[in-house]
Amino acid sequence: MVIQPMTEEIAKRIQTWQYEEPYSLYSLKGDPDVFSELMNGSYVFVEDNDALIGYFCFGSSAQVPAGHEVNAYSDPMLDLGLGLHPKHTGKGIGLRFVQAGLDYTYKTYGQKNVRLSVASFNKRAKKVYERAGFSYLRSFTKTNKKSSTTFEIMVKRYEVE
Repeated sequence: MVIQPMTEEIAKRIQTWQYEEPYSLYSLKGDPDVFSELMNGSYVFVEDNDALIGYFCFGSSAQVPAGHEVNAYSDPMLDLGLGLHPKHTGKGIGLRFVQAGLDYTYKTYGQKNVRLSVASFNKRAKKVYERAGFSYLRSFTKTNKKSSTTFEIMVKRYEVE
């Protein structure tokens, strides 16, 4: 897998990804705010065999804003966010994808403990994260007028090999 800084062309392609229910909350709409977010310097894209398969983001871009209301991100850790192309989800490449992202994270940001946020209903992703060495830390709920979603904070402590 090859990981590179986000480009405008790739950001526009990622904005078209549409996930099936119940994963639709991960779909990125093609609005200018989302495009600006993808281009803010904290996103990278991932290719495998010259095909775009996903992206990673770091720092505050990887955090769910509602988590700040309950201090879910108060511990000093590096936040990691990710998105696997919808056509590749459930196909058995998730662990290899996450491990490539962790390798990139450690090479780029150093030996850090890593934290991620995942929707509680996303059992498929949580299983991959656990296999990659993440463990549950805490939960919080994001509520809006239409619905509420519980998110789980998972952490992976850096291990010296």
